[in-house]
Amino acid sequence: MQKHKKGTDLISIIQASGNVREACNQLNISKSQYYKLLNQPKIVERKKYPPRKLDPNAVEKILNFALLFPFGCHSLSSKLSEEQLQVSAVSIQKLLQQHGLGNAEARFKALEQKIFLEKNYQLNSEQKEFIQQFNPALLDVERGFENPGELIAIFSFFLGVMPLLGKVYVHFGLDACSGYVHGSVSYAPDKYISSTLLREIIMPFYLQKELEIKCIETSNDPEFFSYATHPFSSYLRTHPSIEHLLTTVGGPKTNGFCQRFHQYLSRYIVPEIKQHKADFTDLEQLDAEIQLQVNVYNHKLLPQSAGHFEAYPFFGKSPVEILQSGIKLN
Repeated sequence: MQKHKKGTDLISIIQASGNVREACNQLNISKSQYYKLLNQPKIVERKKYPPRKLDPNAVEKILNFALLFPFGCHSLSSKLSEEQLQVSAVSIQKLLQQHGLGNAEARFKALEQKIFLEKNYQLNSEQKEFIQQFNPALLDVERGFENPGELIAIFSFFLGVMPLLGKVYVHFGLDACSGYVHGSVSYAPDKYISSTLLREIIMPFYLQKELEIKCIETSNDPEFFSYATHPFSSYLRTHPSIEHLLTTVGGPKTNGFCQRFHQYLSRYIVPEIKQHKADFTDLEQLDAEIQLQVNVYNHKLLPQSAGHFEAYPFFGKSPVEILQSGIKLN
């Protein structure tokens, strides 16, 4: 029905047409609606209810819950009802907007600030899932890495299927403090490739920078670990000063710092590679492109990627700048 017209106007138009069925079709109303209008031409107005006033204690509780259960006003309304506080999602959204928490990004920034201000702040499952969407590195903030080399996370990443190469993987070594990344391309998650990346690229790099590697973290997948003779884990056993940590069985195979880099990979590097995937005729050519993209990441050469370095653990600095300045993170 055309809501901008009153009932009396619609009756006049239909009666003036001389054809009730055709007029009703043109006005997008049914004949039964027309006959109802004949009996009640004036539309009954809805009662206006004054907005509900919340007491200060309820307001404080809603704002606290907005960070404890930050997914949105409907979820928040449901959680509050469990606490015997009945507030509609619309009222909650208006209140959140008044206090600068009206969207997910604003709630994330407030939660991020709370994590940094309150030591040993305990995150619940909903907060962890929420943070994961914005900055997974915050999930590992309590580990407190202050210097480059304290933790190097090494992991493999499925890059995709190339028309002329088939399945392609990349082994990455990522410094948890600076975010600096080394990469190497292979046809499979290979223990010799991961070992070569560690022995011939990562170790010499940090030795040249006079930075001590204290810990290497990997999954317990075959390319990184075995109790028997293994090129990667056996090499680490010859360096007792370097601790080899394995991620939790059944849990994420990477830490929050790596997951943050995954976000960068998915946003910038992978689309660029896929756009030209038909051009790669051999693995060396693809490896050169990966090295170029990783170099861009390490030096923050892309203006559109600058936002990736604004929050923890970078605070506006690129991985190279952190390595060169030797700053300590809070």
